[in-house]
Amino acid sequence: MLFTVREVDVLRLLCWCQNVKPEDLNKISTETERENLIALGFAKLHERSGTLTITESGKAFLHVLLEGEVPNLAFSYRPELIERRVRLSRVVLTAYYAGINVFTTGASSLSARSSLFLTSVTRNSGRNSWGSARVGAIAHLGNTYYAVHYICPGIGRMAVNDELKAFHNHTNFGVGTNRAFLFAGPTYNDVIEELKIYGEKKDTKLIRYGDVYRGLTSPIHLLSCDETGARQLQIMCVPNYREKLAGLMLKGAYQPPPDDAPAWDGMFNGSPFVVGVDMNLRRIDAAVKFAKKKDCLPILLAALDGQGDAVLLSRYRDAGDAKVYTVTEKVLTKLFDRKPSIYTPPRTPYLTGKGDVIDAPLIKTAGKTGGSHRK
Repeated sequence: MLFTVREVDVLRLLCWCQNVKPEDLNKISTETERENLIALGFAKLHERSGTLTITESGKAFLHVLLEGEVPNLAFSYRPELIERRVRLSRVVLTAYYAGINVFTTGASSLSARSSLFLTSVTRNSGRNSWGSARVGAIAHLGNTYYAVHYICPGIGRMAVNDELKAFHNHTNFGVGTNRAFLFAGPTYNDVIEELKIYGEKKDTKLIRYGDVYRGLTSPIHLLSCDETGARQLQIMCVPNYREKLAGLMLKGAYQPPPDDAPAWDGMFNGSPFVVGVDMNLRRIDAAVKFAKKKDCLPILLAALDGQGDAVLLSRYRDAGDAKVYTVTEKVLTKLFDRKPSIYTPPRTPYLTGKGDVIDAPLIKTAGKTGGSHRK
């Protein structure tokens, strides 16, 4: 058989993420394709967690295929670590669907604008330069570097000073570097519900994410780990996306916002226009507050369908603070300079850096080879 891009990418995702739920890979590969990788001994099912993992043979295969550009991660079967890896795998998959390079092996890889770096890759290298920071990944999207945290019930508390220090040290690429935070979760509302818990400080160092959300001056964006979130990341990969979207949506009617309204992205017939696709709710709140002060509510709020249905309609439209407008496929086509689509790997043969294809012996069905490799 010839290895396809889909099969190699599944192996790479298993190598970088370590534990991935099989159903989370359904948009990338079929169950048969994954069973073939198991039959070859390159992947296995960890039955206690119900996750797929890569085997040592699979790592060795990738090491040769990618000429050593693979992470050297120490595996652990501790349930809490597996659970953390599964959560982060969903962040990685969301970025993968957005067409972002998630197969990075060092912070230096973030020089590319559309890239994501898992901190676990270097936490296991013998010297943990991240300290007690809980950040799961660093993403470089457009003109900004983002510290990515997965927010869910029981996530615990953050040592803010440690987080900021680690974030700065690993994105110290010169004066004027833009930094922000991405708080990711299964859905936008899951993240919002967790951020509602705040004000329960037990010490001066560790605080809840809800307190971080209210007190941190850096921009904080919410991210749902689904197709809407992938589309959001695609937009955020475009430099100056808010300015560009305002121009594309308002066309000749666009007017620049007042100098004293930094949370507005434009004016349309006397109404403030705000781009909310990046789900920076604090910025939208500031835009609404200033519009109320200037007696020009409701604002005009641009968002993706999934964002409006999930959060923005009930939060802003129903309160009379905003009229929510959908960013259409036509607008996105102009923004991306191509038809918008979520990335899925092709079934074409995988080509090495030298242009060679990779083949393997014909795989028999699992039922004829004594069953799948499992642990």
